[in-house]
Amino acid sequence: MAARQSEIVQTGFGQVEVHRWGPGGRPLVLLHAAATGPKAYAPLAERLAEAGWQCLVPALHGYGNSRVPGAATAVEAHAAIATWLAEVSGARALVGHSMGGLAGLLAAPSVALDRLVLFEPILFDALDPEADADLIAAEAEMAAEMQRHLADGRDEDAVRVFVGVWNDTPWADLPEAARARLTAQAAGVVADTQATGGVTIAPEIWTAAPPTTLIHGDRSPEIARRMVAGAMRHLPRAAVTPLSGVGHMGPLMRTGPVAEAILAALP
Repeated sequence: MAARQSEIVQTGFGQVEVHRWGPGGRPLVLLHAAATGPKAYAPLAERLAEAGWQCLVPALHGYGNSRVPGAATAVEAHAAIATWLAEVSGARALVGHSMGGLAGLLAAPSVALDRLVLFEPILFDALDPEADADLIAAEAEMAAEMQRHLADGRDEDAVRVFVGVWNDTPWADLPEAARARLTAQAAGVVADTQATGGVTIAPEIWTAAPPTTLIHGDRSPEIARRMVAGAMRHLPRAAVTPLSGVGHMGPLMRTGPVAEAILAALP
């Protein structure tokens, strides 16, 4: 089992908490989803480290001790962290999950990457405004409901709504400690949800992306699978890997098949 190391690094744009698995090997940046954090990716990072990669998992903005003052949006801050870590580590490959997938795509044109691996990235700009209108409207209503609960001081209700749509495990079935942790993160989860929903991806970002593998599960929300399908239309050098029996939280819940898919995609 690869041991985890962590440090807090002061950068020119803020501070970043970075977790490492694997003492050597080629560096691989792994970007986490909203409402999670780097420690949750330990099982996945350990598998990748055992295969010879040094996994570098930053806490994105607002998670752990990572803070990027002055960023216009949470997504801009996440992308800044991804760009910085890929540059300073010399990583030539980046893996992003959900919100982390969006941050990775936005960071990719600024760094020299050989491969981008995205597990169900949150890419609203990849959706078809007409064919996917119902899905877009439902997600907007979810975000609005989360904001209403947060404004009324009902933090648990805010994250319960989010978990009900995006998590593989119903809120009632989560351990009490997990529900408490998520409730404490309610403001950040709402901010992330609003920020990801408002991102427009410029054409040059799509075209500048390195060879990209998009991974999705057959138990994920339909909107996640539609985002992958839309990304395939925009990315000039992309392939898709579907996984059976895997949901949106596959990198945490179904580590084995997800790790195999990632390793198969890496150069």
